[in-house]
Amino acid sequence: MNVLKKSLLASAVALASATAVAEVSMTVGMVSDYVYRGSELGDAGAYASIDYASGGFYAGVWTISDTDTADSLEYDIYAGYETEISGVSVGLGYTAYEYTGPSNSEAEFTLSLGMGPVSFAYSDGEDKNTAVDDYDYDVMSLSADISIFTLTYGEYDQDSDGSKTEIVDYEWSEISTGTEVGAVSLGVTLGSKSSGKDYLVLDMSTAIDL
Repeated sequence: MNVLKKSLLASAVALASATAVAEVSMTVGMVSDYVYRGSELGDAGAYASIDYASGGFYAGVWTISDTDTADSLEYDIYAGYETEISGVSVGLGYTAYEYTGPSNSEAEFTLSLGMGPVSFAYSDGEDKNTAVDDYDYDVMSLSADISIFTLTYGEYDQDSDGSKTEIVDYEWSEISTGTEVGAVSLGVTLGSKSSGKDYLVLDMSTAIDL
């Protein structure tokens, strides 16, 4: 299973959903390693997204070359809504992870809450794979912005329901920061996974209003 993508996507969605007026934008970028939720999915790669946002509603498509499978693309389709209730930001979103090559796919619903510099997200998902049995999974993450840094802790839990799929449960933690140079955003993330090794990810991107 690919436990996919992207603090990069999460950042794009958060920015899009905060936009009060209708806006269409495109983002293109590159990463030194493809890491999502603590799992290293591949080496350096290029990605792109197209996002629509209006009054708290957002939708978009994000794609990256699948570095685990040659001549294949991962493309993620997402939509959701964010609002604020008594000073607490509340969001509900849906993401489908699809591939042009492999026969598996994932889909999940995410509930997010935020107040000040602290945010929490819970995702409930299903992995569909024709090679093995389908299974459910859930992901919880807690993030806090401290000065120029963002600290994140997350847990991934898999429920096989008696399938032949090996159970995968783990935790991960990250510290990230970034800056802007003209129209280019630069970011760096240092992370650690309980069932893997430490990782360092560099990313560079630029956004274009359409």
